[in-house]
Amino acid sequence: MKRICLHIIFVILLCSASAYAQLDSIQQLPEVMLTDSKLIQFSKGFKLEKLNDSLIDRNASSLTETLRYNTAIYFKENGFGMVSSPSFRGTNATQTAVVWNGININSVFTGQTDFNTISPLNYTEIAIRSGGGGVQYGSGAVGGSIHLNDAYTFKKIDETKVGLHYGSFSTLGGNASTTQTWGDHYLNVGVNFINSENDYDYVEKNQKNKHGQFVRFAAKVNEARKLKRGVATWNSEYTYNDRNFSGSLNTIGIDAYKDITTRNLWQLQQKVGVVNTKGSFAHLFEQYNYFPNSEKSFNTGGKANTFIGAFQSEVLLQKKIRINGKLEYTYVAAEGDNVGDNSRKTLAAVVLINHKLSEKFNYGINFRQEFLNDFDNPFLFSADAKYSFSKQYALRLNGSKNYRVPTFNDLYWYAGGNIDLKPETSYQVELGQEFSIGKLKADVAAYYISSKDLIKWIPGNGGLWQPANISKTRNYGIETVLGYYIKFNNQQSLDLNANYSYTKAEDLEKEKQLIYVPFHKASGTLVYNFQKFSFYVQGLYTGDTYTTTDNSETVDRYTVFNLGAQYTLPFNQNITFGGRFKNVLNVYYENVAYRPMPSQNIQIFLNFNI
Repeated sequence: MKRICLHIIFVILLCSASAYAQLDSIQQLPEVMLTDSKLIQFSKGFKLEKLNDSLIDRNASSLTETLRYNTAIYFKENGFGMVSSPSFRGTNATQTAVVWNGININSVFTGQTDFNTISPLNYTEIAIRSGGGGVQYGSGAVGGSIHLNDAYTFKKIDETKVGLHYGSFSTLGGNASTTQTWGDHYLNVGVNFINSENDYDYVEKNQKNKHGQFVRFAAKVNEARKLKRGVATWNSEYTYNDRNFSGSLNTIGIDAYKDITTRNLWQLQQKVGVVNTKGSFAHLFEQYNYFPNSEKSFNTGGKANTFIGAFQSEVLLQKKIRINGKLEYTYVAAEGDNVGDNSRKTLAAVVLINHKLSEKFNYGINFRQEFLNDFDNPFLFSADAKYSFSKQYALRLNGSKNYRVPTFNDLYWYAGGNIDLKPETSYQVELGQEFSIGKLKADVAAYYISSKDLIKWIPGNGGLWQPANISKTRNYGIETVLGYYIKFNNQQSLDLNANYSYTKAEDLEKEKQLIYVPFHKASGTLVYNFQKFSFYVQGLYTGDTYTTTDNSETVDRYTVFNLGAQYTLPFNQNITFGGRFKNVLNVYYENVAYRPMPSQNIQIFLNFNI
């Protein structure tokens, strides 16, 4: 099968080169182009949600907040602004891939992403792809993947945006970005920051959140240039985080954490006739320093450099069959006080096929095989299909095999790493239905995930903890998404977005629900617009969540409401101001045991379009 996969890619690349030699004229470029076009072209049978700008703006303090209130994903957050990790369809944080412009950016060390270190304002589009994505996006895309995308266009644009906000707990933030196009050039530059004392009251506890200060700064540059037969692009971002880790109800926080990440992606796309080729090179850098005592200079840390080179070719046959072949080489070099100096090399061969059999039926088959790693690499596959019975109803189905490779911490941790680990593997299937009845749109999905060889840290000889492939889990559940929009006249409208999920995630050895996976989660936002005025109410419900493996202790269920309003000046439509009132009912709630979340708080903001 490995040879077949490589042979298919070779044929695609050869056909592409031949077609390129025969055809001279480039096809007309679309007006707006995503850097990661595969997300759209090869996900027809998967659930794909896109968050619009207004949804992001209402919850823009961190990516955690954006996704918590607008998706079915649960976040385990050690207090506001602290370490935040997701549970997507009941999987753990290392089984959720974060993908930046088509590149998996989960940490080399931990295999996951801290969602409080990412600003949602840094991207053109945020999308959530539910279900297995291991074939397209590699290790960790088991429960699903979060996509942070940048787009470019060559339409005439001259736009600058500036925003400022200030709120409770001495929280100050701002953002500025400019987008310019001239001739065959596109340029987007932006910065944003947030700085908070984060000293909120613990509701009904007569305590404050101490030692929780945090600062985040992010900058981005996105550039594109139209060439004679294609497009050259550059995407770059820099993020700096400095956080004191707050304590809990029972402990006082004294430690701190600093991290820096940089990401650069260069791509050259050429499109001739039905052939689209793309060469790309990326460099990812991550560095962290952990301070056991924030008032002292002693710290432990690590840094990693990841280099990725890829070439892919895509052919569209008879305007119905789209075939994409890709070869990707990744080299990772990491060093740290706790993991030593180690490296990893990976060569991946990927084949993606999508066939539009008719206007109603679309299906896809995808394969991935990796080489060069020190452990056996599973052969991955996925298949998906979508059938539209009418404009009001569509049925989709997908199944896949996915995996997660051991992290550098799993393999090389100085006090317990295990170099004999093998990748985790998962199989899953999903059945989804899409409804559209008048102004109402709904999506209902049922899924099943079976995972084995999950890496779990257990006590070993001499009391040391060591990772081993021992766990088996079973996840299944239902997700529902609702959207309703009605316009009464030219001046008034109502917009409703809501999510509900039921998740059963079992440790098959213990026959218990996995920790920090709530059975029930629901969220929704209702927006009323009247001329230049907009008002919204937002709600979040999270059911009881177990915090111990024997299911003897829980984080209690809670319901939180937020309110917000904004007004655009009638004499200057480029100026908007407003406010947000969060946790209106002043509810005590936790996402992690003994780590209270903020009490009532407010935020005011002012936005300019220049």
